[in-house]
Amino acid sequence: MRKIILTMVSMMGLLGFSAAANAVPVQNANNGHWYELIDSMIWTDAEQYAIDNYNGHLVTINDAAEEDWLQATFGFDTFWIGFNDAAIEGTWEWASGEAVSYTNWFPGVPDNLFNEDYAIMNGGQSNVWDDEANSYIYQITAFYSVNKINEHMSIVEYSRVPEPATLGLLGLGLLGMGLIRRRKTA
Repeated sequence: MRKIILTMVSMMGLLGFSAAANAVPVQNANNGHWYELIDSMIWTDAEQYAIDNYNGHLVTINDAAEEDWLQATFGFDTFWIGFNDAAIEGTWEWASGEAVSYTNWFPGVPDNLFNEDYAIMNGGQSNVWDDEANSYIYQITAFYSVNKINEHMSIVEYSRVPEPATLGLLGLGLLGMGLIRRRKTA
């Protein structure tokens, strides 16, 4: 009976800790960084969300291999990336502060057509970038409904620190191993 109770308590502890874990992020084995999609919003809100919730930034793309990996992992939808020229028009930089070593603009872009200071990956074309405005743009459809555009899913990039749930599971596992070992030596 005691063994059954101990097993049940252990299982409840495991379930409680695992429920606190976030959605499944994806790690790029080539650089060790973690990536996750966040909901549609404008660029500045997405970047702030990445900072506040992941201690990261919108994705920095350093080469074609990383971009290929992102597309293979997340698909060819339109995603905000961390590239912008909001500080100085025409001077594009990564939100992460990393040096610019790679770009993949659609021909003739960036064009700053509508005060466009933020980059999107794929932009309706496969494997290219486009510049877009940060503000909401409203589109009236043929049926007189209003669609809000310039909200895109975003890819967040960050270095992962073990979550409290992970540490709790590790501690619970070590405790269980200790109890089993103690029982065998008794």
